[in-house]
Amino acid sequence: MSNWIQKITELENEILKLKKVNSKFESRILRLEQNSHDSESKLHGHQSLIRRLNCWEFKKCGRETGGTSVSNLGVCPAAQSNKLKDINRGKKGGRACWALVGTLCGGKVQGVYAEKISTCKDCDFYNYVCLQEGKDFRYALPSKK
Repeated sequence: MSNWIQKITELENEILKLKKVNSKFESRILRLEQNSHDSESKLHGHQSLIRRLNCWEFKKCGRETGGTSVSNLGVCPAAQSNKLKDINRGKKGGRACWALVGTLCGGKVQGVYAEKISTCKDCDFYNYVCLQEGKDFRYALPSKK
């Protein structure tokens, strides 16, 4: 009988942990939504005055065409990809780098979207774009019709 009680206690503890994690995610989502709303309110009518940096400008990685790190690391896919041109009002894939394979973040080449998006969502640049774009923020490629 004590084995069952122990298992129930373990499951209850696991449920509490999951509820805490869920609560953190909900808080983060609400904070991002509020920040987005606040930004839109403050910036309404001034969108044309805001400079929208691309990832290589924000991160200063030097992997853009002609950049300082190209000879060592090559040109980043974000600085080359025309399929993401104008997504979040960026040059090439410069404001949707999280949707590209082969970007160099954290000192290593990143994989596909599904493997890296959780890390990207913690990135200062990703959050910068989210706040600037507000309700017009685009995660990835437009759907093909």
